[in-house]
Amino acid sequence: SEVVKVSSCWGCHYDSHVGDHINNKQGSNLTVNSDDTWVYLSTDGAVARDSGYTATGCVARDQDGNWIVGFNRFLGVCSPFEAEVWGILDEIFILFNKGYRRIIIMTDNLEVAQILTDMDLEDSGITVLRRTHCILQSERGWMIKHIPRNQNLVADRLAKLSFSWKSSLQVIDEAPKDILDLLQVDKMNGCFM
Repeated sequence: SEVVKVSSCWGCHYDSHVGDHINNKQGSNLTVNSDDTWVYLSTDGAVARDSGYTATGCVARDQDGNWIVGFNRFLGVCSPFEAEVWGILDEIFILFNKGYRRIIIMTDNLEVAQILTDMDLEDSGITVLRRTHCILQSERGWMIKHIPRNQNLVADRLAKLSFSWKSSLQVIDEAPKDILDLLQVDKMNGCFM
């Protein structure tokens, strides 16, 4: 199961990279970050109590809290910890593809924040964690920040939307209408200071 998920993730990353390359040749207006500004990446995992299924949701925003890109993914059965790490890995690939290299990862999962910050991580046996940690070590343009749950409302909503959409990976270029109010709440809660 883990091998299939990792392969799927890499396949989606490759597909999005090739698709963007083709779109660029056709004159598409792909937004690519040309400067070195920091991007705020909020991530959250969710577990459906009745089925035990997990999903992840992430949103990348600029320093003012404005939407850059979001996504959610229905994962099926895995731990909440793994769901959170899957979200971080997927969104890092999406942001790298758009030219962003400086990322502040914001999570309300203290265990994820601590483990990803530990640069001397021993082999945990969790493939997605090893891969995420390896990418973060090689890039060095990132920080991780533990935030309270009330400052992570948008990512939480995106993760929960995935339960009804049940799509393997849904990239969302514009904020869904039912999330616009939550974007403002996150800004007011001081997430981007």
